[in-house]
This record gives sequence, C-alpha cells and structure tokens, in this order.
Amino acid sequence: MKIPLSLLLTTTPSLLASAIPYTDSKTGISYSAFFDTTGYSFGIALPVNASGDFIGLVTGKGSGWSGISLGGLMTNKLLIAAWANGKTPIASFRKTARPGSPPEVTGTFSLIPIANGTYTNTTHWSLTFLCKACILTDGTTFARAAATDMLGWAYNSAAPATPASKSTTFTKHIAQGQYAVNLTAARSPLFETWAGWAK
Repeated sequence: MKIPLSLLLTTTPSLLASAIPYTDSKTGISYSAFFDTTGYSFGIALPVNASGDFIGLVTGKGSGWSGISLGGLMTNKLLIAAWANGKTPIASFRKTARPGSPPEVTGTFSLIPIANGTYTNTTHWSLTFLCKACILTDGTTFARAAATDMLGWAYNSAAPATPASKSTTFTKHIAQGQYAVNLTAARSPLFETWAGWAK
C-alpha cells in the first residue's frame, strides 16, 4: 500500500487502529506500520529468517520526540527514543523500571541510520535505521520468531531537554498506547538489500 506519509500522519483516527502494510516512497522499504494523528509513526521490517535485527522507520513532528517500546509496556522493556536535533534526526536506547524519563542504556544492540530515509522537512522528521541485535531473548522485546506481538508508543510535541545529547531527559508523553503488529507481514526477502544501505 503506497500512501504518502504526510497523508497518513494527518488522516482520521478510524484508519489508525492497528499496524498496516506500508511502503515508504523514499526508500521502497515495506513495513508493518502504525500511524497516529499526533504525527507519530513507527514501521518495522524483518528478515524472512528470524534474527536479532530489524529495520525501523520512526517519525515525529517539529522538535517533539517519539518513543517505541519493543516489548509493549514502558517499564522493564527495551525502548527507543527519537527526535530531531536541528535538521538531524537522532535516537538512543532507553530502559526503566518505573514511570518517568527513562535513562539511556547501552548493550550489544546498535542503531545505524539509513540515509535515504532519514530527513527533516516542513511537516515532520523521519529516521530510518537498521537495529542490529535489537530483538533480545530476555523478555524485554518481542520474540524473534513471533507471528504477531504488541508494541508500545509514546509522543510529546515538546523538545527533549538537551536535543544534542543522546542521554537527554524528556517531559512526560502527551499521547501513548499499545497496538498489535503483524510481524509475519513485516518479513521480506529484500531485507538484506535494505539493511546494506545502513552506514
């Protein structure tokens, strides 16, 4: 389904109840993607043979931040927070045991941008990335071979406290939720080609 991203980010909530198939017009990457009228969206693409890697596409508006829970809930799950530092979208991994601004966390996982899907414009910012070794086996993310699972999302239109710092703090989200994602539909034989664009 090729729908302009700008339209999906402003369409009616009735169309946004769950993740849908979406092909990004800038990269040609196909995702299972969730869109919200706040300007938040997150798409995921996976290899046919389950591994610890995925490709993500996250968006937000203006100077606001977008958050992803790879395990559905906020607490005790691997999180990704993304925002634009000026004209450069950036992201960091987070984890917390309690509500509040989650601290940055490091591990064997890493996030590598895909340049042709990473940009800012007059309506939103977009970060496309390869997430290496991000699907964990400790219960903090969805399972590698899962057919469906729950992901979580959060959004705030306010900028992070220090946008240039990957360890910045955030004010509480103004919108958040969970949604079911079809991970089988997110798998593609072109994954390795797309992943090769990450630098």
